[in-house]
Amino acid sequence: MASLTLIISSICGVLPVSLWLIFFLWQDVKKPEPKRWIFVLFLVGMLITPLVYFLENSYLKLIGYKEEATVSIFMTIIVYFGIAVIEELAKFFSATLILKKNKFFDEAIDAMIYLIVLSLGFGVVENILVVYEEIQNGGYLLNAISILSLRFIGANLLHALSSGIIGYFWALKLLKGKKNYLYWGIFFGILLHWLFNLAIILFGGELVLFCSLVLFLTAVFLLWAFDILKQTEKPIQY
Repeated sequence: MASLTLIISSICGVLPVSLWLIFFLWQDVKKPEPKRWIFVLFLVGMLITPLVYFLENSYLKLIGYKEEATVSIFMTIIVYFGIAVIEELAKFFSATLILKKNKFFDEAIDAMIYLIVLSLGFGVVENILVVYEEIQNGGYLLNAISILSLRFIGANLLHALSSGIIGYFWALKLLKGKKNYLYWGIFFGILLHWLFNLAIILFGGELVLFCSLVLFLTAVFLLWAFDILKQTEKPIQY
């Protein structure tokens, strides 16, 4: 029964992420990256998930967070800030290690594509775990699908957008050789991730429309960023 649940969870978890993957890869159709490297970055995103969860649990223990206890707003702020920092840095540094001296990492737009792909791999594992837990706890599959629908326009998109922001500023750093671009990108990526999660946790449905608007505007910015980098013929130096 557990194996069947895992199979169902995997299928359900992959589907929403696949739609975002197709959408973002479509932004680089003129000179697409090799499929094997897309697969590698996606797989890396999945494989770093246990490490990220370990780091997050260690962080929660370090700050004295207890899930069963009443949590103050200040503690909630600290918790989700740390989680945003850990996840975004883990995704970024994983990508930099994999792409080092990669001959296919030769265009500015590649920084955005590879980071987004890796982040979606990370999102797949989260989806699978959410569906698996829902079914194992006696929930109906329709409930799990409903949760995935919310994650599709929420958490999954958030991962792609926050990493996309870092990827864009990383590309600027590689083009212009100024580290400040990368620092700003990491700052904005973490900030988006942190504030979105914080708003959902603290205010729930009251701010759903506002949070959706923020993600929409961020997506518009990234589409603009893709267009800017598409027109850049200068090779990157990494």
